[in-house]
Amino acid sequence: MDIEIKIENKTVEIGLLEGKKFLDKVAIAEEYRLSEDLLPAIDNLLKKNKLEARNIGKMVLKSDLGENFTTHRIAAAVTNAFNWAIKNQ
Repeated sequence: MDIEIKIENKTVEIGLLEGKKFLDKVAIAEEYRLSEDLLPAIDNLLKKNKLEARNIGKMVLKSDLGENFTTHRIAAAVTNAFNWAIKNQ
């Protein structure tokens, strides 16, 4: 099971994937609050589906923003930290 963070048209979608099939999704509007909203949204998605972080194989980021945008950098930092933690547990 994986998590996909998709940033497109000022909307951030967080999806729970099994293979290529979405099991569940949540969307949050990117209104300069991503640093406050992203981790709680991921946590709520996991809790809603009765999962824990250790049940996730990897987190993937897909973004239509360039790397110099803060929204992209916040999502990339969360993705990289999550994948590092899963790999090193």
